[in-house]
Amino acid sequence: MAREEVRRAHMLTKAYIRAWADGRNRVDVIDMGRKHGYASSVNNATVRSFAYEPNVLTRDLEQEYAVIESKGMQAIAKLRGEDPTMDDETVAALMAFLDMHLDRGRYADQTEVRTPAVLLKTDGTTEDVEFNVADRLLLSQSMEDVIRLKALGLESWGWQILPGEFVTGDGAVLLFRETEGAEVCTVAFPLSPTQLLLIGKPFDGPVALNPLVASKSRRWLVGRPGSLRKGILVPVDEVEAVLADDPELASAD
Repeated sequence: MAREEVRRAHMLTKAYIRAWADGRNRVDVIDMGRKHGYASSVNNATVRSFAYEPNVLTRDLEQEYAVIESKGMQAIAKLRGEDPTMDDETVAALMAFLDMHLDRGRYADQTEVRTPAVLLKTDGTTEDVEFNVADRLLLSQSMEDVIRLKALGLESWGWQILPGEFVTGDGAVLLFRETEGAEVCTVAFPLSPTQLLLIGKPFDGPVALNPLVASKSRRWLVGRPGSLRKGILVPVDEVEAVLADDPELASAD
């Protein structure tokens, strides 16, 4: 039986952002495409219609993501509970989840973009087509210059969980290098509103994580109620314009 199309696709994994919700299942959301901040139920946050249904290619990207999300959220649940049993399978599941989050983030602001292309068929004929964001996501998986965390050997790096107050977004997988052009030495990712996963070289001092997440996110920011600004964002090109006036939300030690 064919799988039913997923009409309402969450650009940020619903089970992941639920940790930022209050007792009424509501979070703060900023849609950078609309330059607007608002409160939303988790069920409606970061939703785009048929976002991961390819227009041309035939792979089931939505189903692939569903498997990665299911296994990845089990790994995240362990880390949120500081469960020390991070076996190879759990680490691999988390790496796949973070790579998926990175992939989605790279195209988070392009769900409405259509890219004209010419398709060369096996019989030698051609066809004019339009790739959507799901097609482009699938094609990007074969690009050699795209960073894949699973290829960095993160399982042998140091892992720690730092406390703080964190927002998240489609750019929440943060990659750090000691110098421009150097290899990635640190990966940071908000596990929850109060926990930051840090893999690799520790920070030398305080780092403003929330402004970084805001600056790296292309379309979506999510935070606890009261953590993000509401209404039309002006000036929209300043990162500080999206964060609430709480100094604790601007940095983490």
